[in-house]
Amino acid sequence: MERSTLTRDRRVQLVVVACAVLQLAVGLFTIRQYGYFRDELYYLACTRHLAFGYVDQPPLSIALLRLVRVFGGDSLVGLRVVPLLAGVAVIALTGRLVVRLGGGALAAALACFAVVGAPVLLAFHHRYSMNALDGVFWLAAALLLARAVESRRLGAWAWLGVVLGLGLENKLSVLWLGAGVALALVLFDRPALRTRGPYVAAAIAAALFLPHLVWQVVNGLPTVEFMRNALQLKYRERSFLGFLAEVVLVMNPAALPIWAVGLTAPFVTRPRGTARILACVALTAFAIVAATRSGKAEYLAAVIPIPLALGACAIERWSTTPVRTAGVALLGAGIVGMAILVAPFAVPVLPVERFIAYQRALGMTPSSSEKKELAELPQGYADMFGWTELVDVVADAVPHLSPAERERAVIWTVSGGYGSAAALEILGRERGLPPVISGHNNYWLWGPGRYDGSVAIVVGGRREQIAPYFESLEQTGVVECGLCMPYENHKPVYIARGLRAPLARVWAEEKSFN
Repeated sequence: MERSTLTRDRRVQLVVVACAVLQLAVGLFTIRQYGYFRDELYYLACTRHLAFGYVDQPPLSIALLRLVRVFGGDSLVGLRVVPLLAGVAVIALTGRLVVRLGGGALAAALACFAVVGAPVLLAFHHRYSMNALDGVFWLAAALLLARAVESRRLGAWAWLGVVLGLGLENKLSVLWLGAGVALALVLFDRPALRTRGPYVAAAIAAALFLPHLVWQVVNGLPTVEFMRNALQLKYRERSFLGFLAEVVLVMNPAALPIWAVGLTAPFVTRPRGTARILACVALTAFAIVAATRSGKAEYLAAVIPIPLALGACAIERWSTTPVRTAGVALLGAGIVGMAILVAPFAVPVLPVERFIAYQRALGMTPSSSEKKELAELPQGYADMFGWTELVDVVADAVPHLSPAERERAVIWTVSGGYGSAAALEILGRERGLPPVISGHNNYWLWGPGRYDGSVAIVVGGRREQIAPYFESLEQTGVVECGLCMPYENHKPVYIARGLRAPLARVWAEEKSFN
């Protein structure tokens, strides 16, 4: 029996290694394609203002990026090593969860190849963000929850609390995970609630989350305002069926049978171990996102490996005949084939001209869950273009300033939000550009800096809107960035002198959390 188990585990390890190598190969091939993603530039800017929180995220991913910059600087390779390794960790943890649920090599192959072939996970593990780390916390928590429920050991509950607390310091959606754990225990393991374990886990998680919570209160709960504005103003509403279709698409349509079985089989069959509890956790997250009419399918990216592991194990147990095994093989082939078909939309495996041609050949047009105009590229790619052109045009405006003006000038991005501001701050540093200010998200909290109202290089905005605020307004150039997002294209750049209104009043009006 021990020898059989050892052989099974070794086969699972081989499957996990194969999937991890595939993930690494794709990640290394695309790591320097295109350019910095908008949010990556913003995160780099955030590392220059370490705090216990930010308007649009908790602090952990920023603190980690600050450490990464010590070794890799601001290079694309250094920036994207962490999400790539996080993708490998998600594969390894998925394989480990399969073993925990009693699955073998076939289940591991189905679950892990489905993880590698999920477009949303490919995208998240290509660029740096809190989303890249999120799946690691969800899967680690799932494993620790299974161990805690099965063993009743206080240590396992304590470690679960640590993972939940750190996960919350990375992304607030871990609250859904906590809600799922609580509901699952109430429904399926009430004896556990009569032990100290769950409460120790909750206390540790709360203690680790407390610094960010205090920061939120001290700063007026900016994330609450941010999320409310984003859901009401930024994201498109959709029906439940539209949301479900989006989930199927971003998770790889061919993988639907696996995670659908994973979400349902534990409740209609006699489940093994903690399968029902884990399925309840995943369903809770699914229900929370679905209930928000503007929630995005990608919010479930960290959750989906759990039902993939559950479903793969159930399908493996079902495949007891050659015919059924052949059906499972066809399912796996479908996942791989669909992954190859959609991979160019998730990670830049094609040069941009070839991608546009590929997109047209499939009869597809760019789309976005946000209320934004698109051009030839989907938003995830368009946000990797145009930053060099922006910096060049703004740099051309600097010679229009006198030496005295250069000492007190700032760059004020009135359109383009934190993306334009961060691009000018990070990429413009080597060009000696003035400091950058903006009213978008955490840039607003960082304030107007040294700006005294005398002179600013203003980026974006229509002349008729900006001119009344200044004594003089001189246009020095226009940003032409081609494949970038349309609202970044054709942006005027001005020299604005003599702010007419009090700076405090103008800055209060500039606030934009979304």
